[in-house]
Amino acid sequence: MRIGSGQIDETFMQDERAARILCDPTLVPAPGQYLLAHAPSETTRPLAVPVFRAGSHSRGFYAAAPLPVAWTAGTILTLRGPLGRGFHLPRTARRVALAALGNTPARLLALIEPAVNQNAEITLLSHTPPANLPPDIEILPLTALTETIRWADYLALDTPRTALSTFQRLLATNSSTQLNGYTIEILVETPLACAGMAECGVCAVTTSRVSLLACKDGPVFDWKSLFGA
Repeated sequence: MRIGSGQIDETFMQDERAARILCDPTLVPAPGQYLLAHAPSETTRPLAVPVFRAGSHSRGFYAAAPLPVAWTAGTILTLRGPLGRGFHLPRTARRVALAALGNTPARLLALIEPAVNQNAEITLLSHTPPANLPPDIEILPLTALTETIRWADYLALDTPRTALSTFQRLLATNSSTQLNGYTIEILVETPLACAGMAECGVCAVTTSRVSLLACKDGPVFDWKSLFGA
């Protein structure tokens, strides 16, 4: 883990604030990892904000929404990280599915470039797909998730912590034989306050099998580690 500085170079506003952050390459998080970022000028926000990568840039990275609206172009940030376990896209994956059960698929977008680089077909499932995606990415509604699981050989899921049980029930509709050897990774949306320094438990991800800390054990989990398959 490193501590350094960054700067908001440009902001983007659709439904929520996103930005391009300039920083040292060693501070750029891998897909699914996060930084804790704090703007010293923002005196009303004492806690650092978890920041995820949505895309790459030669002088830093594109940060996924949502970000604080007070972060405007020129804002200086103190950055700590990269932190946590990120996604591990298999090199053999040729049918890649990205599914967002929450409000935005932004934290999954960092997987598009590596998937394209290994000539994979890509399908994105979301209530709110972003504009300006590459034209060869198929966009489907979340109602197609069950059939997409049967098509893909890798699934990256971004889900609120409260929706984990819903996804577990969906997995139960697919046979264990079919899912044997299948790679599913789950990025759990949960508060990441202490980055594992205090083990405060605010980010705990609990299923019928385990209780894990997203700040250290995640925030990306292999589905078998959560559901015991």
